[in-house]
Amino acid sequence: MKCPVCGCQEFFVKDPDDAFETHGFSVASGAVRFEADAAEAPAHGIHEATETYCNKCSWHGKLGELKKT
Repeated sequence: MKCPVCGCQEFFVKDPDDAFETHGFSVASGAVRFEADAAEAPAHGIHEATETYCNKCSWHGKLGELKKT
């Protein structure tokens, strides 16, 4: 999967309980994989409707909107 605008495969989500906390992840393998140094995955989970932000450009939208590679 990749960003529909720039093709990046690195994204992040915002923590719903803390507006300043983000969780980075990659979708290069086709599955959501959180960064190796992340203390833990978001407690709320990631699903098709999760608001997702690209690490490279200004795109943001639902996880399910990512282009399949």
